[in-house]
Amino acid sequence: MRLPVLLVLAACSTTQMAKVGDQVDASMPASDAPANPGDGAIPADAAPDAPAPPPIMVLRGVDRASAFSETEAKTLADSDGVKWTGVYIGGPCSAGSGWTKTLLTQLASSVGWTFMPIYVGQQTSSICGRDTLTAAQGTSDGQAAVTIMASFGWAAGQNIPVCLDLEAGSYSANPSGSLAYAKAWRDAVQAGGYLAYLYSNPTAINALYDANVQFDGAWPASWFYTGFANVSPSDLTQLGTRYNGQDRAWQYAGSFAVSGAGDVDGDTSDLLLAPAPGGTNL
Repeated sequence: MRLPVLLVLAACSTTQMAKVGDQVDASMPASDAPANPGDGAIPADAAPDAPAPPPIMVLRGVDRASAFSETEAKTLADSDGVKWTGVYIGGPCSAGSGWTKTLLTQLASSVGWTFMPIYVGQQTSSICGRDTLTAAQGTSDGQAAVTIMASFGWAAGQNIPVCLDLEAGSYSANPSGSLAYAKAWRDAVQAGGYLAYLYSNPTAINALYDANVQFDGAWPASWFYTGFANVSPSDLTQLGTRYNGQDRAWQYAGSFAVSGAGDVDGDTSDLLLAPAPGGTNL
């Protein structure tokens, strides 16, 4: 895989063929009526409402394999309204470099970014030499992803996501193996206490969903643009009604140059992202 804060409402036309990359706060329930209808006071020993989870909103993001410097991140945040970045935490076919817990802590503090942790899994042999697309390998790799997430300071049980990168070519070359691998990876990640997202092209995401291999969120790569655009994940119609709540991101532009920040992929999201290391989404 090439490999907003902008709340965007503008829709894009998706009637053309896509170039596919090789990718409200809910109101709190009303309080119960007082036990004594004649007394509106809240009992002294009543438990306070739990804090609301972080709001989910449409945010502009970026991703690339190599880590952003703090200067590059400030440029993207100040000039282009970028609010999050993909983070290549590892995996058998990862080409990521420079991503560390210390850097993410700095980026969260200095520019307020949140994150999309990405685990680049097994692929077909034409993409990567690690090509064991089996259920057993999916379990092993999912457990590895859990270990890596903890090493970055993201604790289990905090509604924090990690995304499996399954390239479009891997699915097209081996649909059944990709399905078995992705399902086992998802199950291991969820059992380890994390949300499991899937990055791929719409064809693979739709096929897995329709085969009852559904993730906590999906991040399709479908390149209608060549730079930043004011779009929302819901503007992409290629997933149909799949992942049509606040559980979708969209990589809408492949690698393009940004002055002062190098080449990036353009993304938009409407789902939970990872907080700074040590943070929580509860």
